Amino acid sequence: MLQEEVTAMQHKDKSPTVDLHLGVVTDPTGLVLAIDADCPACGGPERTFTAATGLYGCSRCTHTSPERDH
Repeated sequence: MLQEEVTAMQHKDKSPTVDLHLGVVTDPTGLVLAIDADCPACGGPERTFTAATGLYGCSRCTHTSPERDH
């Protein structure tokens, strides 16, 4: 869980019965995104991107790189 303050925003869909609660991160230091790309080292189906380091990683192995496809 992020230590930064998260501000909740409410977004209403076109349907009056659906409410989506979205969070806005005010400081992306601890933000890690899941990327739908294969790892070039192990072939894993998902990579990560860490905002604080600017590095792409792998959810299965320890491979990291500054570029998504390398």
